[in-house]
Amino acid sequence: MNPRRMPTKAELIRLQKLYRTDKRIAETLGNGVTEHLVAYWRRKKGIPTYSFPKFSVKEIREVWDRFGDDFHAGMELGLSKAAFYNWRRRYKITRKPAALKLEQLSLELFTGDTPGRKRLGSGHQTIVQKVLSRSADCKSVDIGQEVEIEPEMVIAGDSVDEVIEGFNQTGTTYVWNPARVLIPLDGTILSTASGEAGRYKSLRDFSRMQQIQNTFELGEGDGFQVALEKGLVLPGQVILGCDRTIFACGCLGVLTFKLSASETALVWAEGKVGLSVPETVRVNLTGRLSRGVFSRDVAHHIVAQTQTADMTGKIIEFYGTAIDQMSISERFTLCSILHDTGCIGVVCPYDATTRRYINPRARKPFTPALADRNAVYAAEFTFDLNIMKAVVCGPAGPSDLIPIDEMGGLAVHYIFMGGAVNGRFDDLKIVAEIIKGKKISPLTRLFIQPASRAIYLDALKRGLIRVFAEAGAIVISPGDPRRLDLREVLAPDENGLTTYHNEITRPGGRLYQVSPATAAVSALTGEITHPAPYVKF
Repeated sequence: MNPRRMPTKAELIRLQKLYRTDKRIAETLGNGVTEHLVAYWRRKKGIPTYSFPKFSVKEIREVWDRFGDDFHAGMELGLSKAAFYNWRRRYKITRKPAALKLEQLSLELFTGDTPGRKRLGSGHQTIVQKVLSRSADCKSVDIGQEVEIEPEMVIAGDSVDEVIEGFNQTGTTYVWNPARVLIPLDGTILSTASGEAGRYKSLRDFSRMQQIQNTFELGEGDGFQVALEKGLVLPGQVILGCDRTIFACGCLGVLTFKLSASETALVWAEGKVGLSVPETVRVNLTGRLSRGVFSRDVAHHIVAQTQTADMTGKIIEFYGTAIDQMSISERFTLCSILHDTGCIGVVCPYDATTRRYINPRARKPFTPALADRNAVYAAEFTFDLNIMKAVVCGPAGPSDLIPIDEMGGLAVHYIFMGGAVNGRFDDLKIVAEIIKGKKISPLTRLFIQPASRAIYLDALKRGLIRVFAEAGAIVISPGDPRRLDLREVLAPDENGLTTYHNEITRPGGRLYQVSPATAAVSALTGEITHPAPYVKF
């Protein structure tokens, strides 16, 4: 079709179904076609603005046939039970599916009562209990019950050198399942001083001998970020590791437990671990983020406000409209920092956002766990995002929370942006949008580190790295932030900002934890500055 001639009515309707808005249609046609010209064509043909339904009858019927339940079918599409029911009624879909599908079976194991049939679950199970009962091959589990499980993945993390030494001491020749072992070389803390090259060679030799395919080389980036990118951890699984960054996997509805290096070595050898079913704390997030406030700020607020609560030995489950609106990247950041509450894990519920992220990446089938609607929690907290402010977490610890407005323009000498917690593409994009076409303050040095090689390449492809370089920032390769020794760059009387989360050696100077937007804006002004006037949302 010649884009400059007026399309037929059928052609315009087809384009509208595909691209919806006049602007998108014009961009697709190109050759000087404008949004206003497309609108003119529509009016000439008597075609109203886009009003096609969000979900087709085919989509609603397909999901209904899979689940046969408004609640779980709605969850698949990111809708409430009532909203999905209304879609069914709109398309006159009233009959129950003729056959029971796998999704119905797996989701009904622990929910719902059917008269005359013995109920398989208590009806009061949390996500944590659902996942552990499935892993332990139990109908249900109670708080405090001892269970033995086989994890889906064991990630050695920063203590891999120590884990291998412990494994060799068990007398076992081979790990129980090399496909379920993951070794990231970035971030590894070597336990000897005999030279990095020799120790890294021994790690590589061990991986080859054990046929551990999931060994991430230096420069691949944070192990947990790469594991998520490659679909190696999936919703409803139990993942073990000896690095507290493992909390981040909870963003996908994954249940994680942090072990010591010696405990991890035993799992490598035996393939089993004994756990006590922990209590669960429900955290509700409501409202919307104000301009300049990000998930990093939310995490610091939650940590600071729960310092007096006893989170020891408990796992946090997130719920609420605000968590539903967060991207996987934002949830990753949120889960990473919640370690400071004293809890032993964090889980975000499986929803449409999780499904859209994981489906293209998943390497095998998975079954997410959904809490019962009347699940019992040890405690419940509700946080209103509407009243949260952009903050900095001071050097004194998690409770040292200071609103940026009260910092009084404190001078900043070095800024370290990126890393495992805030080094994903979304974070880099926020920074690039703020500093594009501008220059870093001559009084400040800005270091930027993508969380993984894939993110670095994506940022390079989309021009973000060029924006950073032109602004005067220093882009460092993905990997271990300890390779940038802050003791060499931050003097005792200097101030620094970071988006790392205590992953770097504390220098003599004062180091404050902030969001990527705060880091970017402060790099331009040379002092701690509120990001609200500089961001687009």
